[in-house]
Amino acid sequence: MMKSKVLTILCFIFFVLNINIYAENKYLTIKDAINIALQNNSRIQSTKKVLQGSCHVSNSAKGKFLPRVDIVAIGTKIDQSINLNLNDIRTAMIGTSIASYSGAGGSNPMQFQMSLEHLVPSFEKKMMDDTFVRVMASVVQPIFSGFKVSANFSLKKLEEEVAKINLNATESSVITEVVESYFRTKLLEQVSQIQSDYLKNIQTHVLHAEKLLKNGIISKANYSKAEVALAEAKRDYERSLRDSELSYTLFNNVIGAISGTIYLSSDIKMLKNVKNEDYYISKALQNNSSLKLLYTKRDMLKQKYKVSLGNMLPNIAAFGEYQILQDKLTLVEPKWAIGLSASLNVFSGCSDANEMKTTKLQMESVNFQIIDIKNLIRTGVKNFCHRCKSAQQDYQTLVSGQALAQENLKFYRIAFKSGVATSLEVVDAEFGCKKIKIDKAKAIFEYNSSYANLINICGVSAEEFKNEL
Repeated sequence: MMKSKVLTILCFIFFVLNINIYAENKYLTIKDAINIALQNNSRIQSTKKVLQGSCHVSNSAKGKFLPRVDIVAIGTKIDQSINLNLNDIRTAMIGTSIASYSGAGGSNPMQFQMSLEHLVPSFEKKMMDDTFVRVMASVVQPIFSGFKVSANFSLKKLEEEVAKINLNATESSVITEVVESYFRTKLLEQVSQIQSDYLKNIQTHVLHAEKLLKNGIISKANYSKAEVALAEAKRDYERSLRDSELSYTLFNNVIGAISGTIYLSSDIKMLKNVKNEDYYISKALQNNSSLKLLYTKRDMLKQKYKVSLGNMLPNIAAFGEYQILQDKLTLVEPKWAIGLSASLNVFSGCSDANEMKTTKLQMESVNFQIIDIKNLIRTGVKNFCHRCKSAQQDYQTLVSGQALAQENLKFYRIAFKSGVATSLEVVDAEFGCKKIKIDKAKAIFEYNSSYANLINICGVSAEEFKNEL
C-alpha cells in the first residue's frame, strides 16, 4: 500500500512538471510567428497609435462644416460710468413753461417754478456702470469659405490614408523580417546538426586511422591529417552552436520577446511560388507602399493648392447672438441679433499666388518621383525573381551532386580501410558531403528570403502575405 501511494505521488509530480514544461515551451510554425509579431512588435504598435490619432484628426476636421456655438462671459472695468445728461433740455422746458405762465397772467411765477422743478424729473440717466458683466450665446455657421474647409477635411482624410499605408508597410516589413529570421534560425539550427554529424564522422574516421596506424598500414603523417580535421570539426561545431543560439535570441526580439523556450516547427522547405514575374510587377505597381505614398502626397498637394486659391476668395458666414443676462443690458444694447458676414482679403503680398506656384512645382516633382519609383519597383521585382530562380537551380544542382558525393565518400572510406586512400582524401570527401548539405539549406534560405522581399515589394496586406506563405 505504501509503495502504491509513493508511486501515485511521483506520477502526479511528474505530470505537473510536464505540464509546466509544456506551458513554457512554444512550438511555432512560420504563421504562428507572424501572428505573434503582428500583435507584439513595437513598430507595429507605434504605427497603429499614429493611425488612431489620424482618425481623430479627420473627425475633428469634419466638424468644421458644422456651426460653432459659444457661450461667452465678459467682465469689464472702465475708467468711469457713462451717463446721459439732458438736463439742459429740462431747464429750457421749465423756463418756457414759466414764460407762458407769466404771459397768461400768472400771479405767482416763483411758486409755479418750484412746482415744476418738483414735478419734472431729472433728465440724467446712467447708461453704463464702470463695472459690468455680459454673458451671451453666439452661433457661427460657415456658408462659403473659398474651399478651405473642404480642402482641409480632404487633407486630414489623406493623412489618415497615409497612416494606413504606413501601417500596412510596417506590417509587411515586419513579416519579411520574421520570415528571414525564422528561416535563418532554422538554417543555423540545421547547420549545427550537420556540423554535429560531420564531427561524429571525423571522430569515427580518427578511430579507424588510429587502428590503421597501430597496425602499420598508414603513416604518422596520414594520421595527423585526421587529427587536424577533428580539431577543425570541433571548432566549426562549437561556432555553429553559438550562431544558432544568437539567431534564436534575435528571432525572439523580432517577434516581440515572448517568454519560454521557442521551438520552430515548420519544415525547412521552399515557400510556394506559382506566379510569374509579370504578375508580381503588376501587383507591385498597384500596391507598393512607397508608390501609394507618392500618389497620396500628390493628392495632398492638390488640396494644398485649393487652400491657397481659397485664400483669394471671400469668406461668408451666418451668425447669431443672444444675451443671456438681459437685465444687465443698457438701453441701446439688443437682446439678440442675427446676420451675415463677408470678408475678402484684398492684398497679402502675393503670398497666396506664390504658394500656388510652389505647390504646382512640388506636384511636378512628385510626378517625376513616381516615374523613378516605378522603375525601381520593376528592377526590384526582377532582382528578387532572379534570386529565387537562381536559388531553385542551385538547390536542384546540389540535390543531383549529393548522391555522387555520398558515393565518393563511401568509396574513399572503403579504400582508406584497405590502406589505398589517404586520410586527407577521406576528410575531403566528408567535407564535400557536409558542404553540399549546408549549401542546400542555404539555397532554401536564400529562396525564402528573396521571396519574402518580393512579396514585400508587392505591398500586399498582412493577411494576403500570410496566405502567400
